[in-house]
Amino acid sequence: MELLSPAGSAEGVSAAVQSGADAVYLSFATLSERKKFDLTEDELGRAVQFAHVRGVKIYVKLDYFCRDADLPLAVENARRASRMGADAVIAEDLGLIWALRRAVPSMPIHAGEALGIHDLDGVRLCAAMGVSRVALPRELPKKELETLVKGSPIETEICAHGPLCAAFKGQCMLPALHDALPGPCEGWCLRGFKAGIRERHPVAMKDLCLISQAEFLTGLGVTALRIDGRERRPEYCAAVTGVWSRAIGTLRTPSEEDMELLRGAFPAAGFTDAYLTGAQAESMLGMPSPEPEEDTPFYAAVRKNYLNHEFQRVPVTFDITVNLEEPVKLTAADDRGNFASGEGGAPELAFHTETTQAMLQTELYKTGGTPFRFAGLTAHIQKGVYLDPKVLAPIRDKLLQELLEKRVTLETRAEGVVPSLPPSPGHSGPPILTVAVQKCSQLSSRLLSLAPPVLYLPLEEAVSGDKRLEPFLDDKNITVCATLPEYIYASELPEVAQLLFKARQLGIKDLAVSNIGHIVFVRRLGFNVRGDTAMNVRNSNTLDVLARLRLGSAALAMDLSSFQVRSMEKPMDTELVIYGRLPLMRTAACLIRARSGVCSCDSALGFPDSSGFINPVTRSFGCRNTLWSAQKLHLIKRSREYLTAGLWGVRLSFTTENADECAKITERYLELGTYEPSSTTQGKF
Repeated sequence: MELLSPAGSAEGVSAAVQSGADAVYLSFATLSERKKFDLTEDELGRAVQFAHVRGVKIYVKLDYFCRDADLPLAVENARRASRMGADAVIAEDLGLIWALRRAVPSMPIHAGEALGIHDLDGVRLCAAMGVSRVALPRELPKKELETLVKGSPIETEICAHGPLCAAFKGQCMLPALHDALPGPCEGWCLRGFKAGIRERHPVAMKDLCLISQAEFLTGLGVTALRIDGRERRPEYCAAVTGVWSRAIGTLRTPSEEDMELLRGAFPAAGFTDAYLTGAQAESMLGMPSPEPEEDTPFYAAVRKNYLNHEFQRVPVTFDITVNLEEPVKLTAADDRGNFASGEGGAPELAFHTETTQAMLQTELYKTGGTPFRFAGLTAHIQKGVYLDPKVLAPIRDKLLQELLEKRVTLETRAEGVVPSLPPSPGHSGPPILTVAVQKCSQLSSRLLSLAPPVLYLPLEEAVSGDKRLEPFLDDKNITVCATLPEYIYASELPEVAQLLFKARQLGIKDLAVSNIGHIVFVRRLGFNVRGDTAMNVRNSNTLDVLARLRLGSAALAMDLSSFQVRSMEKPMDTELVIYGRLPLMRTAACLIRARSGVCSCDSALGFPDSSGFINPVTRSFGCRNTLWSAQKLHLIKRSREYLTAGLWGVRLSFTTENADECAKITERYLELGTYEPSSTTQGKF
């Protein structure tokens, strides 16, 4: 099983490699667009060489999600990484994966955790797209994880240690409030929410630590265990990697000394394995202390170890021939088939001590200061001769140096051309106005009279039997589209299947999905499939992929600018949210229950931000939550731009609005009223 460690600097690479990592993931960029934890191109080249001679792989992590303008640079960075010998790229954007498969066809692609693959249909779809490994969500409990790992046709990876976010990976849009793409976590959720007078961090969590489950994980068959924390100090990486390397190697319960190392690596609020083991959500909460910027005795000791120590992981075997009055012949071979030969001083007739294999092996075993570890000796020794073992030291050292130089190899990979998408301007006429609600209580006869062509509502609400929905179902001019949860675990499929059966009985034929793994599942049951906003559609290539998967429509991400929306190729019906709250975080655990011990998320108000505005919390399937922005997107003054953007539909997304407000706002966008909602923003549009 591979131990995968993070590196946010050149020193971080050394810290990971010399502490026992089998692979290191990092990001790099040119100096003109380098971010805080990126390596330069030169640093990447040196990192690959440093790691490869020591038998360690380098994976290059690309941007989480790409807009059209970002794709060429991401593809070019992948090409450069391939030329420099990186072993794989990590991508989490459907459109980027589509482009990479053509740009670097022989480069392994790993699907990152933010892609949200949590079921076998999603894993199989990734495999069909040419992905060789998929990172599974850290929120999966044991049984779900076992099902996925055992049924996966490709490699699997899970996060075993590191910072834990309340949101599903890829489902946090807090960076969008700060003019940033979703990407490396910068702790926006720790900077201004408050649950009460004394508590300012209601979504802060402890660090994930599955070290007590090392034996289970090793026996599970997962390909790789990943340590997260690329933004943390190299000393953190070294300490945590060292402990995990020993745990995997021995399968023993970590000692108290090891736990002290983990606790000293970062001032976390504590550790949790609650998702894997099914513990209560309250056990996951905790606010970390700031990481010390200055040096500490702990960091100094850890740094001294990895800067002055070689982790000996590369096996080397020797073959020696010792004959009287002939130079000793020594050959060394590594695990890649490289070998080096040399010879030295001649043996003498033995008077008191005759040379044995054990005597020679003792000297050849001394490979300290190199990445090599002694793995065996084949000896051909003439009877009655003596060779001073110290004669072998300079020959041994020379051969090991030759092997090191031969291990610096660069694999040449073919490169391809990413085809340009054909011009697809989308619809020429004005888009239809669609409506999404969270509850049937938001429906009214007034809204019905406005006849929205498409009405979206959660699947549970669609089959709740609420009489207010019936006239919408009966209206032939209105398509009622049920929305599926963002995550559906295997254990939840029977319940979801029952809800879908009820939906079919009600005449619902359209379903909006937020995860590519649900496409096959829904189509298998005979529904028309649409893509919802949580699909993270931010570029034309992603739309092209969804069009190839025969989705009826796709909603764009809510953090795109007007120019980005208008300039995208639209090979399928494309929809944009023009009114509504931004879904800041979609969580696996109930945030309200986690704070109070009682689930009241159906009636909870939410969390105030630092300005006193309320960020509402709503319940979704499985007692998961969505945390919404305090301000509502309101683009009525930009109507000329979105009406001429080639869109099939524009959506009004209602969350906490009552039925009267829903109707008034719909009338406003149909130019039938003058109602203006309060606390609004134009977002990034």
